[in-house]
Amino acid sequence: MSFIASTSRGQRAQRLSALKTLARGSALALGLAAAACGSSGTTRPSPSPDPSTGVVSPAAPPIMTRDGMTPPFMAGRTITRIGLLLPFASRPAEAGALYQAAELAVFTYGDPGTLLIPRDSGATAASAAEAARLLLRDGADVILGPVERETVAGAAQVARERNVPVVGFSSDRTIAGNGVYILSLPLEEDVRRIIDFSVSKGLRSYALLAPENDYGRRVEAALRAEAAARGATVGVTQFYTRTDRDAATAARALATQLRRTPVQAILIAESGSVLRATGPALLIGGVNMGQVKLLGTGAWAGGDAQREPTLAGGWFASPDPAVRADFEQRYRTAFNRAPSRIASLGYDGVMLAIDAAKSNRQDTLSRAVLERAEGFSGADGVFRFRQDGSIERGLAILELRQQGPAAVDPAPRTLRVN
Repeated sequence: MSFIASTSRGQRAQRLSALKTLARGSALALGLAAAACGSSGTTRPSPSPDPSTGVVSPAAPPIMTRDGMTPPFMAGRTITRIGLLLPFASRPAEAGALYQAAELAVFTYGDPGTLLIPRDSGATAASAAEAARLLLRDGADVILGPVERETVAGAAQVARERNVPVVGFSSDRTIAGNGVYILSLPLEEDVRRIIDFSVSKGLRSYALLAPENDYGRRVEAALRAEAAARGATVGVTQFYTRTDRDAATAARALATQLRRTPVQAILIAESGSVLRATGPALLIGGVNMGQVKLLGTGAWAGGDAQREPTLAGGWFASPDPAVRADFEQRYRTAFNRAPSRIASLGYDGVMLAIDAAKSNRQDTLSRAVLERAEGFSGADGVFRFRQDGSIERGLAILELRQQGPAAVDPAPRTLRVN
């Protein structure tokens, strides 16, 4: 197992360089950064990494105290133990990016009482449950992760028995609630934001073009719910097998239907080359792009939409680009690579755990603290958890323009408190 403690600011760049080790299997590679001592600002000597592996070997192994895992140099401190469950063995690239972002958050926000304890979640509910049991034995105050629905559910079943909150990185809201929170970039939030904005601009009739899969059906359900809540209508839906050719065929079929059932906006739930195939097909099919507004989900944020001229002027919901750019720059500085799209979840998970712990040391990770109305400010902007465990995000509305996406309705800096 690997565990990481907070360092002094002066050592963080050096520690980040040394801690580029991916844990594999249930026995994770052992790595440790030296922690700062109390308020005096003094530090313990830093262990040196093995030049062949980059693993930092601790001067002494951790011990198990009554409260849980405790490195010798943290004895006597009030420790916030943050468990991190990731699929190191089955999905190493994805887990590695999340892990490195979590490290970055420890060194950015942590104090001498912050301890990050990563473990391999495995790929099944049973393996995640066993890993969660080990984290509870280690004294974890909160469990971050895993990534997939089944593994989050497995970890949650064990954590609920001990009343330890789980902040999962799945986007499936059906597993949230009763101490389980979903920290993700859910499509439902994209749809909520884009429909709320477009209705405010007078658009009240919609069509949907989406893939025939779970993502597309979830977009349809969200679109219908958000439109109905605002007195708008969804007149036409068109699904397709996710290929360029089938998407283009479906777009032309949708255009034909819109001659009989005109709408003011079309939501295209796509990305990549498939997305780029839909715009020209809609135009060829007879859709007047000057009269019908094209809308997108967060999938448009990857840059592919910008490459298709027929999508110009379209709106889509996205996290605050400036805030995200700051996170990406700091990640590149630390690890010499760009973060994956979901790496920020690891960063935000650690950040909110540390923030929640600092706000109330007597009851560090209670539901009241995690569900606080003002929420948290993370790598993708402001967010908060609802009582049902789902996430509410402060998103921007961007418009596709020749020089790049521009905000037509900026992301909020704070969330409204009712």
